[in-house]
Amino acid sequence: MGFADLGGVMPPISLKWPRAVSIAVALDPHIIDEVRDGPTAEYYGEYNRVNRALNEIAGRTAEAIFGLGYHAEPFPATPPGSAQGDEWTRTLSVALQHKTAATRAGLGWIGKNALLVTPRLGPRIRLATVLTDMPLPAGDPVTTGRCGKCIACARLCPAEAIKGVELEAGLERDVLVDAWSCWETARRLLRERVGANNAVCGVCVAVCPVGKAQTGDEDRESALAL
Repeated sequence: MGFADLGGVMPPISLKWPRAVSIAVALDPHIIDEVRDGPTAEYYGEYNRVNRALNEIAGRTAEAIFGLGYHAEPFPATPPGSAQGDEWTRTLSVALQHKTAATRAGLGWIGKNALLVTPRLGPRIRLATVLTDMPLPAGDPVTTGRCGKCIACARLCPAEAIKGVELEAGLERDVLVDAWSCWETARRLLRERVGANNAVCGVCVAVCPVGKAQTGDEDRESALAL
């Protein structure tokens, strides 16, 4: 968990909500390790379980902030695309990105897979956010990528959607990934393998060397140098 200053990043939101609480919950590493070339039923179940846990935590966090005399609004873990409205349908994006709040809170960086990568768990997490006017002490923002020469996610992406580009301040998402190709491939694979109507894959989460349960520090450094 970390605290973010939203000023200057999302002006329409930050006028009402100048701060955010970024909440991360880890995915089961044993389930993630079984993801090879596409989603599994176990991974999709874990994805949904962690989303439910995040939403409960976000709700309780907002209630606690209310109890301290401030205002707060929980922004839930990402639901299926059909539940996110017209903006998502047009762009596969929404005004408030959980990963933006997380990087502003200093929890990690945006990797070449366009996901939040944390130093300890890598991208093996899910996120939720609580918007608030409580003057929380914000973390130090992370504005550039830290993946180095590693392109494991780009090499193994089933959609070939990841371009292997390191994030720099000001770069748009489309420079990093082809979001539509990612979404279409993930949706097809999940339907074929799990029978669910959503766009969940997990390969780039599983193959990232940062946070792999079976990877020691020495092996991790070697992987990042690939």
